[in-house]
Amino acid sequence: MISSVVSIVLVIILSFFILLSILFIYMLVTKLMQNSLRQKIDQHKEELRAKVFEYLYRQNQDILEQEWSGNQWKAMEELFSDFADVVQGDEVQERITHFANTHFMEKYKRNLLHRRWSIRMNSLYAIEDFQLKSMVPYLLNTYEKRTLSQEERRQLLKILVRFQTNHWEELVIEPNWRLSEFMYRSLLGVMTERQFQAMVTNFDAFPEYIQLPVLDMIGIEGKREFLPFLEDLLRISSGEKKIRILKALNELGYSKVLEWMGHVDLKESSWEERLMLSKLLGRTNRKESLLILTEFLSDTNYDVRNNAAKSILSIEGGAYHLHQVLETSSDRFARDMAEEWLQKGGQIRGR
Repeated sequence: MISSVVSIVLVIILSFFILLSILFIYMLVTKLMQNSLRQKIDQHKEELRAKVFEYLYRQNQDILEQEWSGNQWKAMEELFSDFADVVQGDEVQERITHFANTHFMEKYKRNLLHRRWSIRMNSLYAIEDFQLKSMVPYLLNTYEKRTLSQEERRQLLKILVRFQTNHWEELVIEPNWRLSEFMYRSLLGVMTERQFQAMVTNFDAFPEYIQLPVLDMIGIEGKREFLPFLEDLLRISSGEKKIRILKALNELGYSKVLEWMGHVDLKESSWEERLMLSKLLGRTNRKESLLILTEFLSDTNYDVRNNAAKSILSIEGGAYHLHQVLETSSDRFARDMAEEWLQKGGQIRGR
């Protein structure tokens, strides 16, 4: 009985190792085949590079009439993609687009229906790189019938925006295509100045989940031409929108915050608002800011207190003001923060 059990166990172990060996051999063979294919494609790329260059930069049309093998077509696609990444000049880009329209478009149409996500995504990237604007109607028709992944939605919208498709603003706010804030920021980052201006002009027509990334990108990209827009919007905004406006103003180096501080109710404000205000007040270099910042030194939120002290030191006479707080304030939070920043600034030694 025992010997039978042992035999069965040995057979199972042996079978397991045989399976592992077969899997290892399969993976090894697959890897060798992939490496061999890669070498062949790279070899074809070196052979064909001069022909592609002649077509793109010297207008030699012979390449348009030639036929290639399967691996050569792959090499050609990669070569044109390489050139598309570094190309300068509309004429060269037009030749890239013409070649891709002629030789690659049907392949991408098939690939967009492929069951593998990676193949669909790579085709979308290629459509963008080659600027295949003629595929826009096909993209719209195809993806109206499909369930999209978040990445496909983002890439599809990016293509439609970059190609300045008709009614692209309506596509951006299509509720069934809602993206994450990060993806909307990415989308806004590829817009032309004219397109971004349209986003600001039609700001009220967009839902808040798009408005917030628009405000973020004004600050991130340093679009100071929209300062008047931010100032006007600040006076009528509240909540998260107000925080994003303040953050954008801070990133733009805005220094006129005192002009509308009379409209701010500090008691009703969130700690995020007070944090951004503490940063903005430090840019004013005005003594009037010291009074407000001194109030922030007693704030219940550490970050607000910390940035208030930092901003006080950035204002002329700020170090003396912090000394006064340290010596006379009845608030322990304010005294501790004043002492901490005076030490950081080398104004006093640790006690």
